[in-house]
Amino acid sequence: MSETSTAEKRPRLIRRKRDLNADEPTTVGWVRSLIGAPAVLSILWPAILLVAGYAAWQTWWADYFAVTFHGINAQQISVTPPPDYVRTDIIDAVYTETAMKDMSLLDPQVSAKVASAFASHPWVHRVVGVRKKAQGRLDVRLDYRLPVAMVYVVDPKTGPGFLVVDGEGTLLPSDFAPSETDHYLHIIVPGAYHTGRLGSPFGDTRVHAAALLARLLAPHREDLKLQSIGVHGDLRQNPIVQLEIANQDGERWFWGSPPGEEVAGEIPAMMKLQAMLAGVPTGTDLRQVQLQP
Repeated sequence: MSETSTAEKRPRLIRRKRDLNADEPTTVGWVRSLIGAPAVLSILWPAILLVAGYAAWQTWWADYFAVTFHGINAQQISVTPPPDYVRTDIIDAVYTETAMKDMSLLDPQVSAKVASAFASHPWVHRVVGVRKKAQGRLDVRLDYRLPVAMVYVVDPKTGPGFLVVDGEGTLLPSDFAPSETDHYLHIIVPGAYHTGRLGSPFGDTRVHAAALLARLLAPHREDLKLQSIGVHGDLRQNPIVQLEIANQDGERWFWGSPPGEEVAGEIPAMMKLQAMLAGVPTGTDLRQVQLQP
């Protein structure tokens, strides 16, 4: 019998496709079967992805977000550089006195809460804005209060001294050396003493009136050699505080009403200031001074 006839008698194996894939990993085969499954089974894919994503979150990302975004680190806060006269560490003071460490950066209201915390500091006039930055950092833009005068007071316990106010009569921190009081106008009001806390109104209408005038005069204090602002007259007779200004030689001008509160027939504050800058002599009643054209 020839070789050809022998080969023809050998049985031929019939291999099924399932047998060809017998060595393929079970998981891969299962996934492929899902891909080839009817369209109705495709709804399983979103559920599978959701479960897998949740598991990954719990395993890797939950702790990272908790550490990074829960609680605010004081060292990750930046603020507008304060002027030289602000000697307080604004960030440290606000962070210590408020509950910022318990705030979460994931809170939709966190910017408003941070703004409220910084607005409570006596040196802060207003919070311009709060911006969240990468890696849990916060940038806080601040507008600071400007000291314009020192109010002479006599404390029953410690004796005479000065308290600092801005141009609205807001009581500011006394972070100044005694020698620095000469760099500001003095407000001399008999019996004046504050009734508010730092960052709030001084609490005396006479001081508030004088502070408005101090804000106007402060830029010209050195040129005009101004020393102090005092109260003239009796409030029981005139409900509008009447003010007078003294220079370093003790000579005085009668100013009249606070800026913006002039009575009928009284010239505006800017015209009074122009008269002083033009050299009107001391002893002049600035309420009715006439400027030469």
